[in-house]
Amino acid sequence: MTASFSDQLLALARPNLAWVCEQLDLFDSLVPAGVVSFDRDEPSVTRSGITLRAHVVGTYALDGTWMWAWANESYRDSAIAVRSRELRELGERAGVPELTEPMPDLNHFPDPRLAADHLLLMCMGLLDARGGVICAVNERGRLFLVVDDPAVPRAEPRVPRLTTALRNGAALLPGPALKPVQGWFARHGIKPVYGPGRVEGVLDGGDRVVVALGGERVVGVEVTGDGGGAPRCGTAGEQELQGARLSPDAPHRTFPRPLLAVAAREMAFSILRTRAMVQYADDHLGFDGRPPLWDEQAGELRFPGGGLKARRLGSYDAEAGWFRWAPATEDIRDRLREAAGLAPEEAGNLPELCGEQLDLTVYGPREAVAVALARTAANVAGHTFTSLGNHFFAVTDERLSDTGITDLDAAVTDIRGGASRLQGLVEQETRDETMRSLAQSYFERLGLQVWHYGQPDFVSGVMGLYEVRVYFAPDGTITQVTPGVLMGAPM
Repeated sequence: MTASFSDQLLALARPNLAWVCEQLDLFDSLVPAGVVSFDRDEPSVTRSGITLRAHVVGTYALDGTWMWAWANESYRDSAIAVRSRELRELGERAGVPELTEPMPDLNHFPDPRLAADHLLLMCMGLLDARGGVICAVNERGRLFLVVDDPAVPRAEPRVPRLTTALRNGAALLPGPALKPVQGWFARHGIKPVYGPGRVEGVLDGGDRVVVALGGERVVGVEVTGDGGGAPRCGTAGEQELQGARLSPDAPHRTFPRPLLAVAAREMAFSILRTRAMVQYADDHLGFDGRPPLWDEQAGELRFPGGGLKARRLGSYDAEAGWFRWAPATEDIRDRLREAAGLAPEEAGNLPELCGEQLDLTVYGPREAVAVALARTAANVAGHTFTSLGNHFFAVTDERLSDTGITDLDAAVTDIRGGASRLQGLVEQETRDETMRSLAQSYFERLGLQVWHYGQPDFVSGVMGLYEVRVYFAPDGTITQVTPGVLMGAPM
């Protein structure tokens, strides 16, 4: 199986890649990165308080699969999936398998997550979109939207934006560099003139663009003004949004960085504790798969064969938009404050730790915020987190005190689970630090040696002759977690 998209899809998409890079660069400068939310009925996306017309094209799941919006029960009958159906129709006409399969598997790519990002860029080009947005869907996956709002201008040539776009557009996917260069020229109405190893042409304002080619690469881009002087597009003003809707009440708050740092250290180990609790209930308390019952008077989670001591931790309602700490949890919140290194006055400024109820509507991934807050608090207090529906509990039973790693596959499960629960809370600038902390803290907590011989691609937790490798994308996202023989071939 080849680690590439089909020839049919590449033939359709490759001519668009340079101008798509240019357009996305402009879009990101006009609609800065920030908290993202979307409305499936309008349809629209809101980022950093700016609302624009947008449509979902697909989702990416943690198992390495992409699902088109037209095939997704959650979106296919809503207005926000309309443009994904255009892609399916295009795929049927052109015989493109990726556009007609409901759930393409991206696991044959070296980095399935990056392949999903590339799919979004191809969708932008095929739909002549003006922007692209990725949104975390709770803690389980990522949702990809194309923006087609006329409030976003079409990118005009600017230096150095066009230089970067021509280089990157040629480098994104396999194939000759000439195709995306020709596509960029056509986008800007430039009549190309071909010479040995180059393409050149003149913009409307008189600037000359010369692109030097080297097989699959753009090796040079030169932009000069009329007569060889400074280019006019080099001094042109930046473009602006025209009539975009501002949404001051849109989600805008992110999980506070001090608490996020604690969550990174605690999350995977907390999952280990929860898994150990379930195993204990299965071995000793007749757990039969049905959720236990909460016995308020006894302070126990009741299983068929007995109970586990626990205390209420909190509850949430993602639809109504609130998280509420349970009464008498001040001691647990204090432990979380101490773990974050916050002075009392600093903690008092964090709505996540003070008061009885937290407004979740100001956050993007509401459920992820509630779960991460409660799970982290339980773990730093030395307890085991569990939930019954949207009610959270800290299991305090001393019989669960001995927790350790049993096999490498279990470590894989814990780290993957921790990464999936944090990914919706981590912004780009802190992602690499946060996700590496998650892996390293888990290994250290269990007494595994941490080896960095694979940096920056992966970090290893070593146990005897075996290791667990945690692989990272260039942006810090955890892409794979694999067990294997120490320093053996990648699995």
